[in-house]
Amino acid sequence: MRPAHYSDEDLEQHSLCRRVADDGQRSGFEHDVDRILYSTQWRALAGKSQVVASAELGAYHTRLTHSMKVAQLGRRMAERLERRYGGPNPALVEAACMAHDIGHPPFGHAGETALRATMDELHFAAGVLDSFEGNAQTLHILTFLAAHKHGGHRGLHLTRACLDAATKYPWERAPRDTDRARHAKWGVYAVDRQAFAWVRAGRADEAVPVEEQVMDWADDVTYACHDVEDFYRTGLIPLAALFPPPGAAGGDTERETQRFLDYVEAKRRRTGAGFDRDEALHLLADIAKALSIAGPYSGRHADDVAVNARTAKLIDHFTRDIELEVTGTAAIRYGARLVVPAERRAACELLKELVWCYVIDRPALATQQHGKRRIVSELLRWTHDSPRLLPADRAEELELHGDALRAAADHIASLTEDQAIALHRRLSGTALGSVSDNVWL
Repeated sequence: MRPAHYSDEDLEQHSLCRRVADDGQRSGFEHDVDRILYSTQWRALAGKSQVVASAELGAYHTRLTHSMKVAQLGRRMAERLERRYGGPNPALVEAACMAHDIGHPPFGHAGETALRATMDELHFAAGVLDSFEGNAQTLHILTFLAAHKHGGHRGLHLTRACLDAATKYPWERAPRDTDRARHAKWGVYAVDRQAFAWVRAGRADEAVPVEEQVMDWADDVTYACHDVEDFYRTGLIPLAALFPPPGAAGGDTERETQRFLDYVEAKRRRTGAGFDRDEALHLLADIAKALSIAGPYSGRHADDVAVNARTAKLIDHFTRDIELEVTGTAAIRYGARLVVPAERRAACELLKELVWCYVIDRPALATQQHGKRRIVSELLRWTHDSPRLLPADRAEELELHGDALRAAADHIASLTEDQAIALHRRLSGTALGSVSDNVWL
C-alpha cells in the first residue's frame, strides 16, 4: 500500500520518527485522512460558520460541509491528474483539503480578526510579534493540540508530506514595516518553529508542494461556487439579474451588473489592486455560459435541479482545463506545478466578490459580525486575565510553554459558536447557568 513515487522521508510521521506501518490495508496518506476525520477538531467544524451561521434557516454551509466538499473536489482533481501525470496522490490531497480550515475559530473571519486584534494589543507592550492566524493555527493543531493514540507524543502524527501540503503561507509573521503581506498572512507560529522545520526537512525556500496547490484551487472553487449557491437560494444574491438566459438580458441586468462592478472596482482601488472593467465584463459573460438563471429561487423541485446542474457545470468550468507542469522526476511534491488558465482564476476571484458585495458587506451581517468580534475579544481577555478559567488540556499547555495568551487563544479558537455564546453569557453574568454545568462540553 505504499504510495508510488513518495520517499521514506515523505511518509515519516511527525513526532514518531518512523513511517506508518504497512498493514496491507491503508497507505500512509490514507492513515492521514482517517486521523483527521476522527479528530475532535474536525468534528467541531460543524459548529463553525463558513460565512453565515448554519442555524439560520439550516441552508448555509458550515466549515465542516465546506471542508468536506473541498476534500471531495481536491481528490477528484488529483485522481484526474494522477491518471495523466502519475501524481499527485489523491489521498494525500484529500487529507490536506480536510485539514485546510481546521484552525478556524468560531464565527469565521470575524472571530479570526477579533483574536488577532486582541492578541496584537495585549502583545504590543511586550514587543511580541506573533498573534493569531487561522492557517498557522492549523499547523498548531495538527502537530501540537490534537490528540491521537500514542501517549507522550502530541498531535495527530501525520506524515511529513501531509503536513507540508496542509501548510499555506510557509513562513512566520513578519514585522509590518518590513513586509506588510507577510504581516497579514502567515502559516507558522513561533511556538511551532521546530515542528515546521521538521516538516520542511531543511528546505529553505518558501515554495509550496503541488498537493497544496491542488488543495488551494479546490478551496477557491468550492468557496466561489457553493457560497454563491447558498445565497442565491436564500434570495441575497440576484443571480437571475446578473446572469439571465441568453437573449433575456435587459435594463435590470445592466443596472445590477454596473452596481456589482462599481463595488468591485472601489474595493480593489482601496487595496491598491488594479481593475479592468472591460475584462470583468468579459469574465462575467464567460461565467454566464455556465450559470445562466431564469429567475429567483422559489423552492420548487425544478429550481433545485437547475441550481445543482448549474453548480456542477460551474465547477467543471473551473477544473476541466487544469494541467501540471512537471519539473522533477515525478509529478509529486516539489516536482510539479499546477497550471490553471489565468482567465479561470480571474473569473473565480470575481465570483467570490459576489458574496462580499451582496452578503458580507451588507449591514445585517456587518452588525452581527460586530457582536461576534466582541464575544471573541472579551472571552480572550477574560481567559487571559484569569488562567483558572482554562479547561484542563489548555492548563496543561500553559504548563508546557508558559504562554498564557497563546493557551487562552487556543481555548477560544477551539470553541464552537454555540459554546462561545454560552460561555460569554456565563462569564458576563447575563446567563449564569447552573453550578452542575460542564462548561467545557
